Amino acid sequence: MKIFRDINSYFLNRTQPANDYDNSFFIRRIEKGPKHQEPDEEYMAPHKRDFFEIAILQKSDTNIQIGNQTLHQLENSLAIVSPFQVINYGKTPPKDDYGYIIYFNASIFTNLNQSYGLQNEFPFFKMHTIPIYQTTKEDFKGILPIAQELYDESRSTALNNREIVRSLLLILLYKVKRATQNNKGIVTTNRFDSIMSKFEQQILKSNNRFLSVVEYASQMNISPIYLTECTKKATGKSAQKIIIDYKILFAKTLLHQMDKSVAEIAYELDFNEVANFNQFFKRNVGITASQFRNSGK
Repeated sequence: MKIFRDINSYFLNRTQPANDYDNSFFIRRIEKGPKHQEPDEEYMAPHKRDFFEIAILQKSDTNIQIGNQTLHQLENSLAIVSPFQVINYGKTPPKDDYGYIIYFNASIFTNLNQSYGLQNEFPFFKMHTIPIYQTTKEDFKGILPIAQELYDESRSTALNNREIVRSLLLILLYKVKRATQNNKGIVTTNRFDSIMSKFEQQILKSNNRFLSVVEYASQMNISPIYLTECTKKATGKSAQKIIIDYKILFAKTLLHQMDKSVAEIAYELDFNEVANFNQFFKRNVGITASQFRNSGK
């Protein structure tokens, strides 16, 4: 499956010139008009991206499939996609779509410049479940103007526009966090997806500690067997593999902190021996922790 890494050229971004801030940010406006273009054929097939996406949808009737969910006729809604989730765009042309789509890498931020830290601060960016939220009109009115200002600022050449874009994006994410805090979303259609979403929420609430399947299941008042059954039906992965995915993501974040040795990182992740950590990392990533650190990825 194809993985897109270049934010600036992704989809139709190349038709809407803007500052890309070293390929860490792009915002495009969705609107029907004389300059509207349909996505190229390569986007019709399922694909992945290694950057975050948040769509602020004032109105949308485009059929877009994210994972195993399809978006239909949304108003005042938010569609949130994390890196490496599967997405493809439907062949039915949009009629009256209005809103904004923001693509960004964690690297645009100073303090939240790794994916795990970003997902921990903003848990609506889950790795495996796809949050789609129907907001209140009041919440949407607080979010849409920020997106509009982001769009204008990203096309500006004025002094400090990068810092303003970074600040506006952070404000928007906190506004989304507030709007979605007690909102279960509108995509979850069955018990398996609901359990999966709650499971990821528990992992992100663990304060950078990774518990066992048994412990997470106990927190959720279900059996470990049922938890794994739900995660497999929702994502094709076991509950243990979901935990490993987050643990690897956190390990990569720590490995970018050059003031910590690999040994210190191993102990922080509850490995008694550095060799065990290296073995775990290589088994899941394909290279050792030291090789990953030296690669600068």
